[in-house]
Amino acid sequence: MNKSYIWSLPTRVFHWLFAVIILIAFLTDDDKLLFYHAIAGYCIFILLIFRFTWGYMGPKFSKFKDFNLNIKAVKTFIKSLFKKDNEYLGHNPLASYVMIGMLIITTLIIFTGVLTYGIEEKKGLFNFLGDSFLKDFKSMDNIHEFFANLLLFLIGLHLIGIFIDKLLHKQKAALKSIFTGYKISNSNINIKLNFFQKLFAFLMFVLLIAFLIFNIINPNNKLVAFNNTNKNITIITT
Repeated sequence: MNKSYIWSLPTRVFHWLFAVIILIAFLTDDDKLLFYHAIAGYCIFILLIFRFTWGYMGPKFSKFKDFNLNIKAVKTFIKSLFKKDNEYLGHNPLASYVMIGMLIITTLIIFTGVLTYGIEEKKGLFNFLGDSFLKDFKSMDNIHEFFANLLLFLIGLHLIGIFIDKLLHKQKAALKSIFTGYKISNSNINIKLNFFQKLFAFLMFVLLIAFLIFNIINPNNKLVAFNNTNKNITIITT
């Protein structure tokens, strides 16, 4: 058995930032904490930009083309689930579907969240919608909540998958790999980032940090605050 380096540092950092900020978004889903909820949403959006781009320019196993979405592969995976020699270096077929689903659903959550923030709170980029024909459209928040609950369901599936893998294939160290990047396998494959991949990951991380600092220094910005060109005051609820 060999130790294969399959999850690069940017991939692992994304994974944990994504998990932590989604948790923060759920914890701040309250009228009194909408300012922080909105900031969490924009941070997730930045992470999504990184992950969708990483899915095309990132290293092997992180690329979408390495996600096995073949239905036959799913059936084969389920049938061989209890076999100890069942090995998938990257995402297994079921996990591939869950990961893609989480990324798509999270994107829809951000989109509906920004619209809800504009329509119901008259804040953010779409604050003008609060005075449009959509001002009485209260269903957007329900749609936003529906996708949020769907994401919780997918997260639940993800956690169940981790538990099953830990129980049945402990020797593969799949759970530990998201911390260390290494997975135990019969292969001898090790990924390596090129200069452009490292530069892109670094710039996206800087963008995320810069966005957070910007909101600390300037909390009354157009992304999260009330913005009405007919008034000279800015109103924000924290």
